[in-house]
Amino acid sequence: MKKKFVTFCLVMTMVLVVSGVARADFYNGFETDTSGWFNTNRVASGTAGITSAGGSYHATTNYTSTYTNWGGYNFGAGGGVPTSFLEYSTSIDIYLDLGGGWVNDTRFDFSSAINGADGNHKRDFIFNAGFYNSGDLVGPGAGTDRFVISASNNSQPGSAYAKNPDKNPIAIGSTGWYTFQHHFYDNSGVLAADMSIYDSSNSLVNSWILSDASDLISGIGGNRYGWFACNDFDILAFDNTSMTVVPVPAAVILGVLGMGVAGLKLRKYT
Repeated sequence: MKKKFVTFCLVMTMVLVVSGVARADFYNGFETDTSGWFNTNRVASGTAGITSAGGSYHATTNYTSTYTNWGGYNFGAGGGVPTSFLEYSTSIDIYLDLGGGWVNDTRFDFSSAINGADGNHKRDFIFNAGFYNSGDLVGPGAGTDRFVISASNNSQPGSAYAKNPDKNPIAIGSTGWYTFQHHFYDNSGVLAADMSIYDSSNSLVNSWILSDASDLISGIGGNRYGWFACNDFDILAFDNTSMTVVPVPAAVILGVLGMGVAGLKLRKYT
């Protein structure tokens, strides 16, 4: 179930939450810049016929290795810094365009990776996606124009396949913005990742749980990157990117309260 938090953003990196405690350690909706993202284009709403998911701007990528460090590896401590695990989520809105004229089997991957306790790369958690047209008669939504999406720890095209029947693929047959969310948490001493997709009305489309018994939480650290590890699309639009850690120490909450309420911006985080 997707947890809804109504949040009041005092600055880009600090959030006070009503009904549950969380902080946005990183957020960029591309209204002013592409800070925290690399190899990324910032475009105005309406570019290529795509209305931004929020505000007047969003980002696009075209074939390049586009990625973010979510404001800094290991909750901002830096790469290679030994770090204790904290429950956290990452989120990105991606525009799935069924009318883009893509050839059959045009693919993209989006990974949210995590570090080990030593502060270095541990594992990727990847949404594997592909566009398939009505002439494609294999897999979910066969015979229709659709995106097929599944979840794995590997990237396409060499080590994964969006339509892999062993990965519980699903079909999305409507153009629009979809939220791709990773939630990393301690499941009885082992790392687990809930990977969920929501439509623009905030309704759950599907979710997958990935967990490896060898990923003991004692050996897990902080966040690594968000990365379009594969992208065959000449225009792939995305917006509203965030990394959120819970819980917030009481001292942080009191500090936010002491800052006052000037410049509040209402936003929903999960």
